[in-house]
Amino acid sequence: MVSLAEFKEQAAALPVEQRASLASFLLHSLPDPDYDVSDEEVAERVRQTKSGEIETISMDELRNGVFSDRGR
Repeated sequence: MVSLAEFKEQAAALPVEQRASLASFLLHSLPDPDYDVSDEEVAERVRQTKSGEIETISMDELRNGVFSDRGR
């Protein structure tokens, strides 16, 4: 079996169409998420962010919050 690093190297060398097919396969092989967000909800959140109604946080703040909720 090839290592992940070798696999990534081989995958990167594939033509665009084959890389896209591989990416699609990998994404569809993942389990369904534990949440469901509609396109309408996403559009509303984008609108709220652009209007300043809600405040964004940095990726570090998000990570820290997630890990603290998990007791890490």
